[in-house]
Formats: sequence, structure tokens, C-alpha cells
Amino acid sequence: MIHYAMNVTISEVEFYLIRYGINQAIQVSNTEHIIIITDAIPAARCIFNSSFHLFQLYSIVVSQDLRAFFNKNSNNSITF
Repeated sequence: MIHYAMNVTISEVEFYLIRYGINQAIQVSNTEHIIIITDAIPAARCIFNSSFHLFQLYSIVVSQDLRAFFNKNSNNSITF
């Protein structure tokens, strides 16, 4: 049996949960407005941070998802 250990920070979890929530919301066809309620402001800011940072790859994925969401309807929006 092989055991793996992972070191996961709270910031990674917070960022992942925001990313997951956005992804799930945009999968619903009639979603027009996404509201993110979080106390993880640094993680939320990383989504829109285009400079190099630890979660840059995830930011790119979220940005692509949001671009598709906004392109579906010009009235679509997101609020933090």
C-alpha cells in the first residue's frame, strides 16, 4: 500500500472553493449573477491578479470560465 501526504494551505483551499463555486454557478444555464460571499479576500483577489503568483494557473482557468460566462450575456455579472 502506498501512502501519499499532501501539504495544503488554507489559502489553497479558499481559492479552490471560490474557483469551484464559480465553475458550478456558470454550469447552470440560466445563471446571470454570481455572488461570492467570503472572508478570504486575498484568495478572491488572486482570481483577477494577472501577475505571477502561487495560484496563477488556477487564475487562468477561472478567468477563462468567467470570460465565457460574460460572453454569453452582456448582463451577466459577479459580485464579491
